[in-house]
Amino acid sequence: MQTTVDQAWRTFRQRFVAETPKSRELTERAQAVLPGGSTRTVGWFAPYPMVFERGSGPYLFDADGRRYIDMFCNGLSLIHGHAYPPVVEVAERVLRSGTAWPGTSRSQIAFAELLAQRIPTHGLVRFANTGTEASMLAVKLARAFTGRRSILKSWAGYHGSYDVLEAGLHGQGEDPGRARLGVFNDLDSFRRAFAEHGDEIAAVILESVMYTGVVIAAEPEFLSGVQELAHQHGALFILDDCLMFRLAEGGSAQYYGVEADLTMLGKFIGGGTPVGAVVGRPDIIGQLDPNRPDRIYHGGSFNGNVLGTACGAVAVRDLTAAVIDAMDRRAQHIRTALESAAAQRGLPMVTTGIGSAFGAYLSATVPSPIGPREDIGMSRLFHLAAIRRGVLIGDGNEFALSSVVDDAVADEVVDRLVAALDDVAEELSR
Repeated sequence: MQTTVDQAWRTFRQRFVAETPKSRELTERAQAVLPGGSTRTVGWFAPYPMVFERGSGPYLFDADGRRYIDMFCNGLSLIHGHAYPPVVEVAERVLRSGTAWPGTSRSQIAFAELLAQRIPTHGLVRFANTGTEASMLAVKLARAFTGRRSILKSWAGYHGSYDVLEAGLHGQGEDPGRARLGVFNDLDSFRRAFAEHGDEIAAVILESVMYTGVVIAAEPEFLSGVQELAHQHGALFILDDCLMFRLAEGGSAQYYGVEADLTMLGKFIGGGTPVGAVVGRPDIIGQLDPNRPDRIYHGGSFNGNVLGTACGAVAVRDLTAAVIDAMDRRAQHIRTALESAAAQRGLPMVTTGIGSAFGAYLSATVPSPIGPREDIGMSRLFHLAAIRRGVLIGDGNEFALSSVVDDAVADEVVDRLVAALDDVAEELSR
């Protein structure tokens, strides 16, 4: 009788526990002071995630001395890998002169100029500390500008930990008066939402690629179609580019040919430090101008801090078109190799995504991002097999390349993931 998926996962789990005793010990210690031994949901997986000691380039090293090729990049927040030398150099310099003060700094001005030049609106920039803070500020600005309260977003669309934008996630549905929902890539569903609730919708907020969970890229006319609908109904179009600013030098707007009213940024724009930003039309962001008697208040002790803006400017500066093209090419190489290797071993596999960010699922069809994952057993098995073979991927089988994954590292990723597929196929055939 063949081994079931659950039986195979239990076997892989036992082997993982035996191979990571120090991570297990430290996780047990952490559980006394952190819920579940963790301080974030993303990155956690059963039986426990590794405890890392250091990172260098495309590699992470855990407490047991095991090396992993990092194909998740801390949830896409490290576009140049770990301890990127140009960022380390500027961070060391900034630390000697102070990291934050209440006034503007030269690095803050220079970074704002760079972001304003990259984003097609060529507008104003307001800094925050995370993508979540950027989403909260974007909603605040949209509500003030339109005089409306509700936000329209996609089912399963992730925009940080702001409760308004968690509608459609974690088992939650619409939040009448605050959040309405459409279906990603289904323009008609957004058309219906505007027809029914248009007079209450302040803005639509969308990612160009849904990444958290199942990776799904926007179809060519979807974003522009939703943008047009929003403007027809007096609403703003907000582009969440925290993750997909990697698609082009000007981010998703350049890649898809749209011009958002507001663009949210986060993740890698801090060069490994926590930085968020909203970039957009001067008449919208200008509501924050402290010279205005009707100004909107927006505080934040570390908004635009010297360390983050100095490191972020280096990270964004070094994300050139040539670097993006190289990451995209290597990602496609890995996707093609995985699909071929799975087929040769009689395993179902489908990959989805765009550019250097993609998902790989042991499933014959693309899993639905809404509701239970049909592929959850097989994909969880592949996730743990990949980790045991030294490749760190997202717990939903999400992949993302950094600029320091060169051809040799990409080939090693393929070799290790093919070995992981061998482990899965062999265990299921027992």
